[in-house]
Amino acid sequence: MVKYKYYASLIFIAFIWGSTFPIIKETLLFVDPLSFLFLRFLIASIIILPLIIRRINRYLAIYGSIVGITLFFGYLTQTVGLEYTTPSMSGLITGLYVILTPILSIFFLKRKMVKTEIILATTAFLGVALMSLSSSSGELIGNILTLFCAISYALQIVLTEKYLKDGDALQFTFYQLLMVAILSLVFHPQVIFSFTKMEIPYVMFSVLFNAVLGSALAIFVMSVAIKNTNSYISALILISEPLFAVLISTLVFRYPINVQTIVGGSLILVSMAIAIRIENKK
Repeated sequence: MVKYKYYASLIFIAFIWGSTFPIIKETLLFVDPLSFLFLRFLIASIIILPLIIRRINRYLAIYGSIVGITLFFGYLTQTVGLEYTTPSMSGLITGLYVILTPILSIFFLKRKMVKTEIILATTAFLGVALMSLSSSSGELIGNILTLFCAISYALQIVLTEKYLKDGDALQFTFYQLLMVAILSLVFHPQVIFSFTKMEIPYVMFSVLFNAVLGSALAIFVMSVAIKNTNSYISALILISEPLFAVLISTLVFRYPINVQTIVGGSLILVSMAIAIRIENKK
C-alpha cells in the first residue's frame, strides 16, 4: 500500500512533464535550446544546493554526474527537436522510453526480456516510424532527434536504478542537474549572455516553471520512486506523460493533429497500455 504514494507522485510528474512540451516550444521562439537548458538547470541546482551542502557523498557525486550526462543529451535532443516538430509528436516519441527501459535493463541490470515485451517494443517503433515518415523533412529531423532523446531518457532511468540503490536521492538529483547546467555551458559558452532573455515575461515564467517543477521536483520524485520500486514500473507509470502533452498541446495551444499522428501515436499508446496490464498481472 505504501508504494501507491510513489505511483501517485509519478502521475503528477507526468502531468508536469507533459505540460512542458508546448511551453518549451513557445519559449524557443525567444531563446536558443542550450541557453534555455543552462538557465533551467542552473536554477534547479541552486534550489537543491542548500539542502545537501553539508552531506556530500563522493559515490553519489561520481555516479550522479555520470547519469547527468545521459540526462543532458536527453534534454538537448528533445529541446532541439522541438524546434523542428510539434509538441504533440515530441511528447509521443519521447514516451517511447517506456518501452526502451526494459530493453536496456537487459544489458545494465541483467534482467530477462520476455517475447511479449519484444513484440510490444517492435509495435511501438512501427508507430514512431509511421509518424516520422508522414512528416515533412523538417519534422523528420525533429522526430529523429527526439528518438535519441527517448533512448537517453531510458538509459538515465536504468542507470538511476543501478547506481542510486540505498543512496540519498536528493544528492543524486543535484549532481544530475548540475551536470546538465555545466555541459550546456561547455557546449555553448555564449550562454552567459542569455540572462538578458529573462527580462521577457514568458521566458522568465517558462524557465522558472521548468526549473522548479519540471527539473528539481520532477527528477527528485522520479529518483525516489525508482529507488523504492524499480525502473521498469516507474517508466510504465510515466506513460501518461505523452497523453498529457497531446491534450495540453491540442486544447490550450490549438496544435493540429493529423491522421498519421493519431494512428502512429495509437500504436505507441496501445503497446504501452498492454505492457502495463501485463506488469499488473505478475
